[in-house]
Amino acid sequence: MDVDRSRLRQQTIRAVAFDLDGTILEKGTLIRDEVITALRSMSVRGIVCVTATGRPFEFQRELFEAAGIGAGSRVITGLICDEREIFFDVNGQYQPHDSWNDLVRERWIDVYPVAMEMLVEAEHESTRRGFEVRRLHLDDVSFSRGLPSLVFQSPADAIEIESWIEQELAARDDHPLTTNRNVRLVQVFDRKVGKGLVLAELAKHLGIEREHVLALGDSSNDYTMLNGRFGFQCATFDNAEDKLKGMVTNVGGYVAKAPAGLGVVESFTAYGLL
Repeated sequence: MDVDRSRLRQQTIRAVAFDLDGTILEKGTLIRDEVITALRSMSVRGIVCVTATGRPFEFQRELFEAAGIGAGSRVITGLICDEREIFFDVNGQYQPHDSWNDLVRERWIDVYPVAMEMLVEAEHESTRRGFEVRRLHLDDVSFSRGLPSLVFQSPADAIEIESWIEQELAARDDHPLTTNRNVRLVQVFDRKVGKGLVLAELAKHLGIEREHVLALGDSSNDYTMLNGRFGFQCATFDNAEDKLKGMVTNVGGYVAKAPAGLGVVESFTAYGLL
């Protein structure tokens, strides 16, 4: 793909926010050396590097520490965890963004029962349609992480149930929920969080205008930070779903020829960050 650098406005990027699985993370635990080198190079140039993922805090902390780019390295200076909470590297330790995280957790106390009711309905609907499905977490984990989730055997089944949940929520007045999907995983959660909204809060806290943020992801749960609603610049990769590639193209973002980690490095290069 030829790169139209006038559209990419590479000179404006001050922060990059990236998903993990299918983006910088491959096979569940692998971050390519090329990605680590790129992140270190950008951080030296003063570009803020943060995550935007549904992975929990402890997983991210241990992953980046093992890769030598954790807290104290000045490489990854912010974490979005469980698609709702924010942590910043402060004096070599990731510390919670309390003013945001506390409000998120307080609101979830009221939203959680409604979310679990919707999850049960979706589970029953899945069974009625003959889909093979199971819950990802026990109820206490769903509560603590804020992400009640169903796992399907087939991505096509997950797409169908995600659509069914969206229709159900749209038909209900003043509902507090939203849904998204990551390949075979369908989530039901507080509509006042999700990657786009949380990344907007992170950028605000850092004093970075949204148009100066580059967001990178590969799946349905990345839509809200890639669809142009919040004004972020965006990129995706060869391994992304066709629908997401089309959306990124339509909003003037970059679609890398390479998959996952190599596609991330290609995207950084296309935006003039390397």
